[in-house]
Amino acid sequence: MKTLKSFILILIFLLISHDCSYSQINGTKPFNLDFTRDAILLGSGTITGVTAFLILDNVKPLTTEAINSLNPSDVNGFDRGAIGTFTEDHLGDALLYGSYLLPLTFLAYDETNRDFLDLALMYTEVLLIQGSINGLVKGTVLRTRPFVYDSNTPIEEKTTTNARISFFSGHTAMTSSITFFTAKVFTEYIENETTEIIIWSAAALIPVITAYSRVNSHWHFPTDVMVGYAFGALVGYFIPELHKGAMSENVSLQISFNLDQPVLNLQLRF
Repeated sequence: MKTLKSFILILIFLLISHDCSYSQINGTKPFNLDFTRDAILLGSGTITGVTAFLILDNVKPLTTEAINSLNPSDVNGFDRGAIGTFTEDHLGDALLYGSYLLPLTFLAYDETNRDFLDLALMYTEVLLIQGSINGLVKGTVLRTRPFVYDSNTPIEEKTTTNARISFFSGHTAMTSSITFFTAKVFTEYIENETTEIIIWSAAALIPVITAYSRVNSHWHFPTDVMVGYAFGALVGYFIPELHKGAMSENVSLQISFNLDQPVLNLQLRF
């Protein structure tokens, strides 16, 4: 809970400390922050995340009797092929954790570097909303992972709470949300068709490989990763889309926080 409180404080600081000016000297920004909209996104994401945490915290592992009663034939034919012996998914883990760093590439390009704090807040919203909804669905659906149906998988792997939260794939969903977010942002700044094709191809391919690895290692069913891919891509694409469009040139909103004095300065200029 201390980590959650710290995370919320960081979100609030990012929202109120950044100069959220909605016009630029050298042109209109592709994305614009809005205090009300972003507060709603962050607030609703946080509430959903806390709810998901409480639900997942109360999930009980399957008993040995329940595990022994599982029948692979009860799994639909499309998903049944994913059943197999538990293995560590090093590739899927590497792609997930590596993808978290992708938005740092915004620092390497002048246009995105200039707007990095705006983009960082949007990225935080992507992580928060995707992760909280994924956790809520996992804790509500409680779908047993494929390796639990396998007779050769050690019982200690089957009797964890993690063995009960297969739907939908968090690795795939998070990876696709990050790659699609990164691609969406870059293609709003870069006007080169070849570069855009390369960026979107990479954005689509990375979560596909992640999804394949999750199924191949028997952590997820195909339907888990398919839903995860689609949901993550939607979140990653539409969070930036919600921030597109400049405000009226006659209206400027500026929110700043003076670190030398505990004063919150809110300015509206017409």
